Order: sequence, then structure tokens, then C-alpha cells
Amino acid sequence: MATNASVILKFSDGTVGYLRNAVTLDAATEVKTDASGILNQAPSLSVGQAFQGKTLTHAGVKIQTDTSTTGAFGYASIVGVAGNIIGAIQGSGTNGQGLPRLKRSIPMMTGVKINVFAQAVADSVQYASLAVYCASGKVDIFQGLAVDATDVSMVSVISGSTIGEALVNQQVVCYYATYSATNGLADTGVADGINALYLEDAQGQLKAMMFTTKGNADPDMVQWIEDSFPVRQNDTLTLRANV
Repeated sequence: MATNASVILKFSDGTVGYLRNAVTLDAATEVKTDASGILNQAPSLSVGQAFQGKTLTHAGVKIQTDTSTTGAFGYASIVGVAGNIIGAIQGSGTNGQGLPRLKRSIPMMTGVKINVFAQAVADSVQYASLAVYCASGKVDIFQGLAVDATDVSMVSVISGSTIGEALVNQQVVCYYATYSATNGLADTGVADGINALYLEDAQGQLKAMMFTTKGNADPDMVQWIEDSFPVRQNDTLTLRANV
């Protein structure tokens, strides 16, 4: 079954745009302007090229799997000309609704694109994703593929760095976290899994814990969680799931 991502965009001048194309499950896929020809917009263009000179203020993503409700939102990133993440977008599965305001507005220019990561809800180990905004304006997204009853280090989807390396001396101010297993992150007993993503310092002291959501909520899109914690160079972000 094919899965597609739809992205509604709104800009500071009131312009509205629509992106949509098929995505590869368990991989970040760029979503471009809808190619159906139904809407009055140029098809199959990256967001920065299609809306060059405008400022993006609102965006939302919906994941849809053909004849199914298993499609789940993992994360959506706005990628800058230099290849770094400059923004993150909220999203949902089939039944989500809303057009959230971005945490900060993003100017459009050729080279800017939107990547979406989607999964299929299943009773199995999945990818966990954590999108964060820092007080400085820095944005990053961390991810790890769970292994049953095993610690997995989550790393930046762009640089491959640990959270301590990627966000050294930054102050996280909000995040969203996703994990699309049918029965949640840790459903078979406290001995094997931890039911949250967790940040530790070099001595193993807990600094933050983040509950995950399945990514196909009804009716709301994945919400930003307002929570603040510092990140230092040797901090680690860990995923420990069980099935």
C-alpha cells in the first residue's frame, strides 16, 4: 500500500500552498508541490522554489496510507540551503486536523525543502523521533531504531551526532516525540523497557524524560511540549523499548 504526505502551508502575506507526494516509509522523503494539476500552482517543486520570497508562518502535515489508517507521522523538518534543519512542523495520521503556527517564521528561498518521516503503526519495534527547539533558535531532530529490551542511542538525523555533540551548551525549550508502535514504547513490563525517551549526563544522572505519541492521533496533530532543560557536551539521549 502506498503512503503519501500532505502539507498545508500558510505565509505571512496570506498565501496558501499545498505539498503532496508519495513517501517512503521509515525514511525521510522530500514533499513537493502537488502534481495532480487540480490546484493553481506549479507542480513538483521544492517549497523554497515554489514560494520564493515569502515567509512561512503556519504548516501542518497529514500522513495517509491507501485504504488504511496505519500511516503515522514521525517528524517533518524544514531544511535550509546549507542542509541544516531550520524548522520543524507538527503532523498527524489520517484523522488529525489543524494548521499550527510555526515556532518561528521561515523565509523561503531556492534550496529550502520540507522532509517528512512516516511509518506504519504496527506491534513491533519502531523508530523513535525527537524534534527540539532551543532558546537560541537552533533546531534539531534526533532518531533511533528501537531494539527490543536494549539501550539505543538517538542521534541527529542530519549530522549523526549525539544530542550532547549537536546541542552543546544549548537550552531546549520545547519538543515533540513520536513512536508508532501499536502498544506503545514499553508495554511488556518495567524490567525490559523505559516508557519515555531519556536524557542523561556523563555520570548517568537523569536530566529530562519525554513521553512519546503514536503519530496518528485523532483529532489533534502532535503537540509541542513546553519543557526546558540544558544540554551539555557528554549528554546522551536513549531509547529503550520492548514489544
